[in-house]
Amino acid sequence: MSVEGRRSTLPDWPRLMSIEFAAAYVSLSENTVREHGPKPKHHGRRVLYDRIDLDRWADSLDGQPLDAKGIRDEANEEERRFFEARNG
Repeated sequence: MSVEGRRSTLPDWPRLMSIEFAAAYVSLSENTVREHGPKPKHHGRRVLYDRIDLDRWADSLDGQPLDAKGIRDEANEEERRFFEARNG
């Protein structure tokens, strides 16, 4: 069964997804996600897309403004990723 066929049967989307699932999640082609989407994460040879990154990227497509809490959350997330990359 294709990803699209399984979409309605998934209780929740996984946090990390293959390009196939990531493209279905945002309803765009795999090439669009690869070329214009968020930077994927790598685990061994696997290339995975984080659902939170996909949500942020999709929100940014139409320039949705962040409220004060969203700005703080985004800054905290950027700081967390910076330290994770530096320490990891």
